[in-house]
Amino acid sequence: MEAIIIKPKNKRDVQFWLELAKKTGTSATTINVDDAEDIAFLAMMKHEKTGETVSRETIMKKLVK
Repeated sequence: MEAIIIKPKNKRDVQFWLELAKKTGTSATTINVDDAEDIAFLAMMKHEKTGETVSRETIMKKLVK
């Protein structure tokens, strides 16, 4: 299943999209930006998971980039 992320500019637009989803029989919910970033980071980690051990130094170097 796929999902769509829409970033409305204001609360009125949020309500518009939620009501549109409801009228079309589609489920919809709101999440904050921090949660969206966490979800994206988790998806990226799962995609890159190799099972190999990596040193803390290597991880810190990657995070700085």
